[in-house]
Amino acid sequence: MSQRAVLPLLLALVPGGPAWSGEEAPLSRGFARAEETRPARFPHRIWAASDFEGQTPDYGWFGPPRKENIPAYPGNATVLGVGERPYRDFSAIMTGINPVPGPCMGKVNKLYLRYLLAGGTEATFQHFSLTRNDNHHINVSGLNEGRWSEVTLNFTRDARRNDGSSEPFGEGERMDDFKVFAGKPGDGKRWDLLIDDVIFFSEDPSLPPDPQPFPNRVIYLAAFDTGPKEKYWPREFELAEKGLPAGAYWRSARAVPRKGGNGKWIRLQIEPPRPVGARTRLRFRYRLTGTSELTVQIFDLTAGDNRHIHLQDLKQGEWTFRHLDFTRDSKRNDGSQGPFAAGNLVDDLFFFLPAKSPEVELFLDEVVLYDGGSQDG
Repeated sequence: MSQRAVLPLLLALVPGGPAWSGEEAPLSRGFARAEETRPARFPHRIWAASDFEGQTPDYGWFGPPRKENIPAYPGNATVLGVGERPYRDFSAIMTGINPVPGPCMGKVNKLYLRYLLAGGTEATFQHFSLTRNDNHHINVSGLNEGRWSEVTLNFTRDARRNDGSSEPFGEGERMDDFKVFAGKPGDGKRWDLLIDDVIFFSEDPSLPPDPQPFPNRVIYLAAFDTGPKEKYWPREFELAEKGLPAGAYWRSARAVPRKGGNGKWIRLQIEPPRPVGARTRLRFRYRLTGTSELTVQIFDLTAGDNRHIHLQDLKQGEWTFRHLDFTRDSKRNDGSQGPFAAGNLVDDLFFFLPAKSPEVELFLDEVVLYDGGSQDG
């Protein structure tokens, strides 16, 4: 877990810190009001997320998990508290995450999260680019105090780099630490902060909007773009980086033959197991050739059985996004009608290709298992 130094420029942006005056006054970058809450539509890409329901060994949390005073919705049990009080000589409190192994940002980069803030209505949101070796930040005013709220921030439009420049971080740059700061160092007893459902996402202005609603909570995320396979992407598939079909992003998962010649598959590990929500959905990007059929399956650890959805008439030869509703449409492999209840734990995700010919091929990317909440779409 890395600890990035906070540059002197940002010190002036801490709520209650030194005011800018005269020729020292910065441009509008670096400042924003908390005006947008939850986006309407599912983003084109989600490149980092944490719901704090399960932590991998390297995915850092700058604070303790808390199970009291949490946002009340089915399947939610944990939030993140404050890690340091005060945070060095910089702020009253700090919390955040380190999304190892450094995911790739997109074109227009944004942040969504839930928060419960006490002590004031301002905070500084900052995250690091491994590519630039610099942070950028937004000092946000107009936050709600004393109640769980939602906020969405546009880092591409509003953030300012800590070295003083206004150039935004760009597509393909790798993200590292994300931190939230609030208050002066001497005010640690007055300030407090809980966060939940952190989602870093990007939009592509050249693409039409995704028709599905924004996720209520991201349960599992796999974009495959960084990190060695054995450590960060275990289970059965090929991590493809060279010779990818046109339109691919940085890396993709490629289906491999199953033992016994029974077609090809991709198997993804959800470790540690995660609780599902009221409406468990899956969004993924695929490129399929040699067949128009695909079976997608998830293991319900609580029920001790898999649930599957069999897809037909799929597009071939082009990258396509697909949303599935496992709560509504999946069937138990044992044939029973047991519900996929909120809070049930899941631990494996499968994509099965039929055993038709060796030319059958599947590339998979941008896998997001998420809770759609009570929203329709």
